[in-house]
Amino acid sequence: MGVVQDSTSRGDESGPLAQVVAWKWYNGSQQIEQTLILDMSASVDFECTIDSSILIRILKKREVVENPCPLLDSTDYGFTVQIAEHYVTVSAHWLMCVSPFFHAMLNRDMQEKKLGSVNLSETFGTMEQFVHFMDYISPNAVHGPYRPNPKTVIDLLVLADQYQIEWLKNRCDEHLVNCVEMPLVERLFLVESFDLNKLKEYFLHSLDVVNLRKFGKANRAQLSSPFISKEFALDLFKRVCDE
Repeated sequence: MGVVQDSTSRGDESGPLAQVVAWKWYNGSQQIEQTLILDMSASVDFECTIDSSILIRILKKREVVENPCPLLDSTDYGFTVQIAEHYVTVSAHWLMCVSPFFHAMLNRDMQEKKLGSVNLSETFGTMEQFVHFMDYISPNAVHGPYRPNPKTVIDLLVLADQYQIEWLKNRCDEHLVNCVEMPLVERLFLVESFDLNKLKEYFLHSLDVVNLRKFGKANRAQLSSPFISKEFALDLFKRVCDE
């Protein structure tokens, strides 16, 4: 039995404390057997087999606020973001601090700098989605325990890559290693598309060879995908053959 601890966030004080996921290997895939949410109000029965692995995600409290990135101080200035017909003013200094993309936008002689605003409607369908993203890159998130979860990790990974936020991308990378809710072959496709070093390390060094071999046989056709370079595929093949 293997046990892995992970962390994510929760939105209220009385909510759940942890998520427990039992999974096991079956024909080269990671299959979830049972998922339980633990809280302080009741006990639960949990059954697993000797060949099961247990993933524990500690759920951290996250305060929900209307604007996660307000002005930092009197020297800061507001930058207005438009999503459809909605507007929110966020800290320009903080955007420049966490994102080279916004740093370049607000330091060059670009239209957005002159106007003091940008329309991000094509990237974010709703203001709620934008505020949710800002919540993950806010000062509280940088220095706190906020982490992606299986429902948010792909959207956050794409946005972190688009806006060049490496530390958020690294958190997504870490989460994807143990994100058994997502098929392993789909996670494999992300390795080189987003340059995910921890996930790549998992495939090349941590994933046991017996299950890697079964995984390869079960996904032989997908391994010729354009999302996987010949070099990466060769490294996987060598590992299976050398051990």
